[in-house]
Amino acid sequence: MNHPEQLFERFRQERSQLEQSVEALKRTLSCYDGLALYGAGSSGIALLLALQRAGISPLCFSDGAPEKWGTVCMGLPVIPPQVLVQRYGSRILVVVCINTDGKIYCRSFDEALRQGGHNAVHQRLHECGCRHVVDYIALRRCFELFCGDNTGNLPSCPDVDDILMHRREIVTVYNRLADARSCAIYANLLAFRLFGESNEIETLPQEEKYFPRELFRLTGEEVLVDCGAFDGQTLRDLLSETEGKIGAYYGLEPDSENYARLEQTVAGLTEDIRSKTVLSPCAAWRDSGGMLLYALHGPGSFAAPYGETRVPTITIDRFLDGRQATVIKMNIEGSELAALDGAAETIRRWHPKLMVAGYHKTWDFWEIPLRMLEAGYSVYLRSYMHHLSFVFYGISNFI
Repeated sequence: MNHPEQLFERFRQERSQLEQSVEALKRTLSCYDGLALYGAGSSGIALLLALQRAGISPLCFSDGAPEKWGTVCMGLPVIPPQVLVQRYGSRILVVVCINTDGKIYCRSFDEALRQGGHNAVHQRLHECGCRHVVDYIALRRCFELFCGDNTGNLPSCPDVDDILMHRREIVTVYNRLADARSCAIYANLLAFRLFGESNEIETLPQEEKYFPRELFRLTGEEVLVDCGAFDGQTLRDLLSETEGKIGAYYGLEPDSENYARLEQTVAGLTEDIRSKTVLSPCAAWRDSGGMLLYALHGPGSFAAPYGETRVPTITIDRFLDGRQATVIKMNIEGSELAALDGAAETIRRWHPKLMVAGYHKTWDFWEIPLRMLEAGYSVYLRSYMHHLSFVFYGISNFI
């Protein structure tokens, strides 16, 4: 396992061979008859903004969901994959903007085209006549493309220069992680973000991604604050772990359609569980000023200045109003740091177990664990989607 300092030194030596300029990327793209983005979701939108900022204009979105066909996403039409070639010709380049746990991560267009990337999506696109298909990671070597706050939903394409600027913080986190397994995962994630390659990362089963049994055992008295509650899946997971018992459940979900699903989930539970449940259509945030939400009406809705829906926000401290929390879970598409700000008093007073996604923004990689360390927590790291999705777990040293 390489220490982060070794990885940074290697990157310094190899950067000139690794990096591709925007102009070189444009020359590569000019070999095709246009560019289509497959996946009209948060990752596709993030890539669109990055490309447009560099003066590259995709022609359209495509998507496998029929309900999206004929709609418009960020000013581009969303069309069925089966009509891409018919409309734009056989030399249309399709960039797949989906974060999956596929294991083929290619470092160049040629390699991606040759190996086929994530098999299921690529196979479908090839069956639709698309001959040139790559995963979005094929663009990662163009570091300039991903500078700034447009990379939040492209975890395979971080802001490399921001990583380099925070070398000291990253080394600090590595040195203070609570176990060797966490250190190994952290170093491998750093290697992947710098070079697009690293050793295979051991992954947790999906049902353990917020409640890893090796780190802590849950009781029937847990009080869960669920930020990004979606349709209640985390509540179902908790009840499964505790034989159907909880102390209380506080669920926050600002996407209106997701919130309706959450209400349906709770309505189907026992009267005892329902009586211990408090739901809110607010987003967890650092204040109550409200925010613009890009609502996807499914997983991945996120705060953005171009969001079309204004939703209320609330701090966890205000939501609980002094009541205890024993567990706080956050997977809120880049709003985690703001939500932690709004939970400062709850964390200081009650020392809840923390499970916080750390992959949406480049800086989450070091800022989230540093916040936990500063609050007196032992910090663990586990992955549940290889190099793409990972969670920092905090266990208070004051308990």
